[in-house]
Amino acid sequence: MNRNILVNQGLFQLCWPACVIGAAYGLLWPGLVVVGALVAWQLHPAHRHPADLRLIGVAVVLGLILDGLWIRTDLMSYQLSFGDLPLAPAWILLLWIAFALTINHSLALFKKRPLLLGLLVGIFSPISYYAGSRFGAVEWTAPAWQVAAATSLSWALLIPLLFLLADRIADFRPGAFRERLVEVEESE
Repeated sequence: MNRNILVNQGLFQLCWPACVIGAAYGLLWPGLVVVGALVAWQLHPAHRHPADLRLIGVAVVLGLILDGLWIRTDLMSYQLSFGDLPLAPAWILLLWIAFALTINHSLALFKKRPLLLGLLVGIFSPISYYAGSRFGAVEWTAPAWQVAAATSLSWALLIPLLFLLADRIADFRPGAFRERLVEVEESE
């Protein structure tokens, strides 16, 4: 196993406690420091994958939508939220950024195993949210079975799609769609 994978996974494993426990105590800075270290390491030109920045963008949008949905549907409420705004808090978005930076690195082996990935995240995502609730970073405001079912199903579907999309994101270039249209027009 190469050093990049070890550092990537090691820093990623520190992100969850830094963000979750930090949020439970009303602190954003522990998550910022640890996720910042992962970002600095992974986006260094020697370690960066061509899709990393785009995956971060896609993951943040997914986090805003998905974790914002939990707030809007009264499934959960989060510490360090944006008041009455039904937006995912910054510490959750930091976790999405950290997760995005594992897709082409320490968790890349799951790109070829989307069913296994879906099963694993379907099992472990409710456990992760439950652990966050035990620390006090998130509160389950709906019955436990509803929160577990919603998080399990959504993660089991979305995360494998994100992994499958990772290679397509790497190949995307601004203007590529226009170039393809010109090719099609010229061939007709």
